[in-house]
Amino acid sequence: MKLKNLFAVAALAISPLAVQAENLTARQSSSIEGFFLDEGSSVEVLVDNVGDPQLNVEHYGSEFTIFYYGCEDNTNCDSIQFYSGYATDGSVRLKTVNNFNAEKRWVRAYVAEDGSTKLEMDVYMGDGGISADDFATAVGLWSRLMGDFEELIDY
Repeated sequence: MKLKNLFAVAALAISPLAVQAENLTARQSSSIEGFFLDEGSSVEVLVDNVGDPQLNVEHYGSEFTIFYYGCEDNTNCDSIQFYSGYATDGSVRLKTVNNFNAEKRWVRAYVAEDGSTKLEMDVYMGDGGISADDFATAVGLWSRLMGDFEELIDY
């Protein structure tokens, strides 16, 4: 009986660590890269203009970039940003983008100086990261809102 109790206590002590180990983090790009590869997506691992990780992702027909932020010496990042840019050459009115921003909570859109249109969504992942299920929810939200935006700007 004592041995059985010892195993139960050991299992309870290990469980939180095992769950945390499964969390996706921004500490290294391989964590998020692995999530997308497991989903059957294609991922190109790059480095941005300041040396931080960058992922170019093709996920279920959508293409977007993931930038890493809050990094220490180009590693140990604490957040990411989903990003998609559109060569709209000034055809999207600022009022259209402002109305989109007023109606949508999780993303922000803007028109850049060169007339292109951008869409971004930040995700803070912290030191411990977030569960794969929560990350999948964030990816689903991003994908849906990106689709809404592309429809709005007729892209």
